[in-house]
Amino acid sequence: MAKAIGVQFRSGIKIYDFKQKGDDIQIRDQVLVDTSYGEEIGTVRYVNKEVKEAKETPLKDITKLLSEKDVDRLERLKNEHIGYVDIFKKNIEQHSLDMKFVEFEFSLDGEKVTFYFTADSRVDFRNLVREMSRQIKKTVLLRQMGQRDEARVLDGFGPCGRPICCRNFLTKLENISMDMVREQYEGSRNASKVSGACGKLMCCLAFEKGKEKTVTKKESVK
Repeated sequence: MAKAIGVQFRSGIKIYDFKQKGDDIQIRDQVLVDTSYGEEIGTVRYVNKEVKEAKETPLKDITKLLSEKDVDRLERLKNEHIGYVDIFKKNIEQHSLDMKFVEFEFSLDGEKVTFYFTADSRVDFRNLVREMSRQIKKTVLLRQMGQRDEARVLDGFGPCGRPICCRNFLTKLENISMDMVREQYEGSRNASKVSGACGKLMCCLAFEKGKEKTVTKKESVK
């Protein structure tokens, strides 16, 4: 068995295991790791997880634990280049692409910029990438994400008044069905009661699934 830390990236809610060495890394720290997209920055969501390490697919090491200076520099880069948002949106319009801008971030060395977007279907953005790279003179990557991931990135509050679950603690998105809605909101046709910040059915509907029936059964026994 080996100890692992869980790293979550901006592009999705899924958490990936990486090898843990020592106890220096804590939950909510930002780390640099090597992925199929190259080096990426992620946030630590758990530590000290016991995992069985396969010889064929050993856990990858953490490349670097970001310091406060690193984090401040990344934030400063974004603030100094906020005009990239307008450039991106203008290029979307010029290329007639059905895309919606969500967020952008720099690599640690400041030479790569990743733009996140949502779209109803797959988008051929190769020409857009070439044009953006030429204009801002950086390596440009585009990453598509779903509406739920968009809400997680942008943050916010749910109808309950608390921070949205996908941002606060969720590590997996459940399949939410209309059966859950009918079970918990019988007779209600108010869509605002069952829709989250992303416009999809609320994740918390899965938390209460089956509870009402259990309570009813216990009460009937009494």
